[in-house]
Amino acid sequence: MVDGINSVEFAKKARSLQELGDQGKLVRAANPVARDPGVANAYRQDMIRPIWDQYRTQNWEFANKLIDRVTRRMSPDHVYELQLGGADAASNLKFLDRFTNWHVETQQIRPQLLNVPVGTTIRIKIE
Repeated sequence: MVDGINSVEFAKKARSLQELGDQGKLVRAANPVARDPGVANAYRQDMIRPIWDQYRTQNWEFANKLIDRVTRRMSPDHVYELQLGGADAASNLKFLDRFTNWHVETQQIRPQLLNVPVGTTIRIKIE
């Protein structure tokens, strides 16, 4: 395992992708993939708003701590990766440790797809 990767979150991400692959849903998408940064930003705000609403008057320090986690330590992750045919939609997002998310997407999936023809069905093998 790579230093800095959250092993629990990595395992969840890997299992989700493996299930999608087993269902035949993962397909090498053409790059660059369509991505609207507003989708992830709105998803993040939809998480921050209830935290602030619930805790700002009772425990603003706790609210700030949670918000810091959401904005600095976590990132919205496309469960069904855009590079593998997933949709850029809030329904396809879940928070994931920022480093783990970056590493899976840019250091693992992207390099492995470089020479794979667009439209190729992808299977995920976890070892």
